[in-house]
Amino acid sequence: MITPKELLEKSDKLFFKIVTAVLKGESLFPLVIPSNKNILNSGFSEIRDAIVPLYINSKDSKGKGYSVEWKVKDIDGTKQKIPNKIFYDTFDDYLFFTKRDKDYLKIEQAYRQIADSFPSDSLWAMNQTPFLLEYADAMPDLVKVARYFFDHTPPHNLYLRELPIQVHSKFIEDNMKPIKKILDIVLPTDKINLNENDFSARYKVKRPNVYAQIRVLDDILKSTSKFNELALTIDDAAALNWQPDKVFIIENKACFLSFPRVKNSVAIFGEGFKSRVSKHISWFSQSELYCWFDMDAAGFEMLNMIRSFYSHATSFLMDNNTYERFGQFAVTNISRRKELPHLTDTEQNLYELLLQDKKRIEQERIEQNYVAQSLLKL
Repeated sequence: MITPKELLEKSDKLFFKIVTAVLKGESLFPLVIPSNKNILNSGFSEIRDAIVPLYINSKDSKGKGYSVEWKVKDIDGTKQKIPNKIFYDTFDDYLFFTKRDKDYLKIEQAYRQIADSFPSDSLWAMNQTPFLLEYADAMPDLVKVARYFFDHTPPHNLYLRELPIQVHSKFIEDNMKPIKKILDIVLPTDKINLNENDFSARYKVKRPNVYAQIRVLDDILKSTSKFNELALTIDDAAALNWQPDKVFIIENKACFLSFPRVKNSVAIFGEGFKSRVSKHISWFSQSELYCWFDMDAAGFEMLNMIRSFYSHATSFLMDNNTYERFGQFAVTNISRRKELPHLTDTEQNLYELLLQDKKRIEQERIEQNYVAQSLLKL
């Protein structure tokens, strides 16, 4: 026999489906809740203990909520009323029992805000009830941002915080995920750069310069740059008139700073650079290009991204031998599998192993002696 608690759990799972139907003007009520109404071979007291809570929480007792259609059954020679069907007469009854009335009002209000500003996209909003509830409190400002991008022609020659939108200056930066979801639906395609994931690049907003931090690992090459370390915009880095034999892209700052000296080579700090990796740097094409990232799902995703632009890129210290050598430093890391078509078979196998074992090894855990010995093999 189903209990009121179990009935609540089953009913609550239907919430978003029901609200979507209500927004679309579809009627699902009366709504029957499939449930176990079987009476096991029990004594009268056990049957009473199962039925009484179901009754006292029902609409017959409380005036609102679920209804129970009863039938009479002979149990051990005694006529006993037992449930035949459990259902909600109306949406209000459903909201009363599930205590979801406030959530529904939030969703309905958020939906109206989108539908009023973007009537042609109201059907999309109807089908996004979990999204509407999650961002209901922020929806007025989300719609303001979306309306600005809809009403103005790109490029937008202002930085994000300078856009004349009546929201706090960090609102867009703090809410890029829901804003992106809305913009990708409501904006015409000519206002979106679909090849870009970076928010400013995707919606054609002015972006601050990203600097590539470069360490020169060899005195001979230093004679070209005159400096041991450089911080250049990606455009300026691309214009450098030099030709290193080897280029190492390194994810973490500590490993970048402590990376050993290598003849006629440079190291590039991966943070920042990875967001503009699509910028063609001609001297990469003539260099041996090595990528050294954390041994985790994100590291292999970054390797895959870089190799999509520079197909000759090679992974460094992202192999099974290194994983086994420093496996004692592996920590738990849960990631979702992605398709990475630019990995080699060996890299793909290690990527799958890391996902399966839910592990990662950070670059900093790789000993300097091991790094130096591995460089000698290149």
